[in-house]
Amino acid sequence: MTAARHLTLLLVAVALTGMSEQSAAPMARPETAGAPAVHTVLVELFTSQGCSSCPPADRLLTKLGQESDGRVVPLSFHVDFWNHLGWSDPFSHADWTQRQVAYAKILRLSNVYTPEAVVDGRTEMVGSDENRLGAAIKAAAALPSAEISLGLEPTDSKVLVTADIDVPEALRGRKLDLMLAVFETTLVTNVGRGENSGRVLRNDYVVRSLERAARIVAAAPDRVRKTAALALAREWKRSALGVAAFLQDPKSLEILGANSRLLSDRRPHG
Repeated sequence: MTAARHLTLLLVAVALTGMSEQSAAPMARPETAGAPAVHTVLVELFTSQGCSSCPPADRLLTKLGQESDGRVVPLSFHVDFWNHLGWSDPFSHADWTQRQVAYAKILRLSNVYTPEAVVDGRTEMVGSDENRLGAAIKAAAALPSAEISLGLEPTDSKVLVTADIDVPEALRGRKLDLMLAVFETTLVTNVGRGENSGRVLRNDYVVRSLERAARIVAAAPDRVRKTAALALAREWKRSALGVAAFLQDPKSLEILGANSRLLSDRRPHG
């Protein structure tokens, strides 16, 4: 196996046409006294258990979720293009590969690779590059963004999500998709084959489902409220589940507001 394979800038022949362990230093909260208001930033990590360069990026995503003081919503999308190389990632999905391909097209990349981080749908970098990722988060946090507050009412088979959305004047008139993701943390896997054979991997913020809940038009100063019911599979551990909500421009793929909440969080909505 070549060194390039182990660096895992694995170039994958994906057709783009026709398709729209912790680090030493904590990630600083991108906010100082007297600075412009900052917003919560969405970080999407495209990763795979079959990729030997992905575990450091997975650990960095966990660190972001633990140390960002709520200013980062981390989501881990496990792609499926590594599955034919010895290990089939149990959390992988073809839809997550297609989501990464859509970003590659809009960001004018000729290939997709792992681990790749996409920040607010605007910029991308190697997912384990903490310095570049931190700079991208800080830059994204300074841009105009909607505010989303979440209420969750879980049952055995589903969770009712209430999202209250406040859109700033700078974003009025934009047509945006309200996306809702169910994610799961503290997933532990004994990898039996592939590049990570013999390793025990922990994955956090793993996306279990993603759907467009509504299309909103940010035209008025009034708060917009949307509700949706998301199905919960029996095998997902309820105490480790959460919901992320974010607004995405369907054309540019920019993220213009995000928030997340664990199902176990019993704080009042609002």
